[in-house]
Amino acid sequence: MNPLIRILGLFISSILLFACSANISNNINISELDYPGDLKVITRADWGWKPLERVIPQHHINKITIHHGGEEFAEDKDMIQYLRNLQSWSRSEKKWIDIPYHFMIDLKGNIYEARPINYPGDTNTEYDVTGHALICVVGNYEDQKLSEASLKSLVKLTAFLKQKYHVELKDIKGHKDYSNQTVCPGKDLYKYLADGSFLKMVESELNPAKEIISSKVKTGIEVLRDRNFDILKGKRVGLVTNPTGVDSKLKSTIDILFEAKEVNLTALYGPEHGVRGNYSAGEQVDYYIDDATKLPVYSLYGKTRKPNSDMLKDVDVLVFDIQDIGSRSYTYISTMGLVMEAAAENDKEVVILDRPNPLGGNRIEGNIVEDGYFSFVSQFAIPYIHGLTVGELATLLNEEGLLTNRVKCKLSVVPMEGWTRDMYFEQTKLPWVLTSPHIPHKFSPFYYAISGILGELNGVLSIGVGYTIPFQTFATEWINAEELANKMNSYNFDGVIFRPITYKPYYGFGKDKMLHGVEVYITDYSNVNLIPIQFYFAQAVNELYGRNIISENEGRFDMFDKVLGSGKIRELFMQNLRVDDILPYLNKDVENFRTISKKYYLYK
Repeated sequence: MNPLIRILGLFISSILLFACSANISNNINISELDYPGDLKVITRADWGWKPLERVIPQHHINKITIHHGGEEFAEDKDMIQYLRNLQSWSRSEKKWIDIPYHFMIDLKGNIYEARPINYPGDTNTEYDVTGHALICVVGNYEDQKLSEASLKSLVKLTAFLKQKYHVELKDIKGHKDYSNQTVCPGKDLYKYLADGSFLKMVESELNPAKEIISSKVKTGIEVLRDRNFDILKGKRVGLVTNPTGVDSKLKSTIDILFEAKEVNLTALYGPEHGVRGNYSAGEQVDYYIDDATKLPVYSLYGKTRKPNSDMLKDVDVLVFDIQDIGSRSYTYISTMGLVMEAAAENDKEVVILDRPNPLGGNRIEGNIVEDGYFSFVSQFAIPYIHGLTVGELATLLNEEGLLTNRVKCKLSVVPMEGWTRDMYFEQTKLPWVLTSPHIPHKFSPFYYAISGILGELNGVLSIGVGYTIPFQTFATEWINAEELANKMNSYNFDGVIFRPITYKPYYGFGKDKMLHGVEVYITDYSNVNLIPIQFYFAQAVNELYGRNIISENEGRFDMFDKVLGSGKIRELFMQNLRVDDILPYLNKDVENFRTISKKYYLYK
């Protein structure tokens, strides 16, 4: 063969071979991510990553799994050189295609791209990493403390990946959740996963809390005073109130009306706890004379819960001014309804001085009361959480024929000024006066709805009544607090987390005994679903200890069902002790009631 032709042939073959090799390299698919502006990531190109030499089958991300490096890492250690060494070791010693993790985070919170995310990672343990986005925080968190910067970056990166790949919260876990061969990611990092706080941080990153816009709200009594008590002039006035009936300067409505020259205040009427709040829950209150005004005070919580004609003989109009808490079983609205019925039967007027619903005006939860379950704690056919102010509720009861025998009173409502439906009490700039001894704080109404129904089983557990945090716990002597907290947090509720707690109640269930359980922390008042949480506690107790805590106090079934407004929910739950079995029934009336109640909204 001609030497020239031979050389030319070799040259052409070399070109073809090079082209083929280049084509193989170019065909390796690398998923490049587009990061948001507030997520600073050091790319592979930035730290000198060497391109893949071979590939494995690609995967689709549906989980996020957190690791630690497993070795002490000094703050002054060169992270870039560490990554280059790790890549070389992974390929040469482990025969992996690359660094086993998709991202790495250093002690200062810097985030580095590692293995391309479209290829599964690697692990020295037995779990299948296909579908997992692997994040490694360098260091050994069995011994080291996780830095705040590393945690913050881990939260931001996890939130980004969760949103991009639509990963469910339940699929964000630590390495040890998939393997019995490791303690990774170390106890000081894993604790944030175990107590649920990490997932809440991720949620908060994705859904930052709306700025609370506070506005000075004027309650009905202040609006009425600004109007010079116009609708009360020339009438004998009876006032239904308690210590919550105050203006923004904490002056009692009793004193405001008594001192007003335009008002002829002739009688006072006290619901449960009395007009001055000096009676405990359930205590019978007799007729007496108010020391300050020398006016007669008629009890509406003793034998006579509904004013009779003799109690009304000296009044033309009944004014109602009481702060409610937004739950059907709280008896102030029951008193209001009975006052309206008495007024209708005795040809008296009713004026409702409106006040905020502490739960806001958009939340509706629970079924409507069914026949056979009406009582003073479920007086009307409304959901457990009704989403109305007392003025709106009174109008609905009057117009929808929900009072006994469908009677209808002459009703007027003095609305608030400045209140909107998305407001919670803290945004009103109004002072909170405890509505009863166990509702001491402006946030207490939320916790009442979380635990108050199960609290009717008062012979089997503590919900914090008798201790310093009423309605904020679930506890007994035999619960393992850490175990229960982990179980409750594993349900991944929106807007709430649980911490282990041990305490000794001063009175009530468990008095002078050491109880163990969980304390409830609401982290997002807008998104938390309140009623189901107490049933999840009962589910958790069954899953952990094989006990049906509801059946352990059969003597309270009657009150339990009355508060729920139905026996069906208890019956459904007790079949399998699973909350999913009761949710459809619990929520069946919500949207229909929302449609009806909107007709009576006084506020946007």
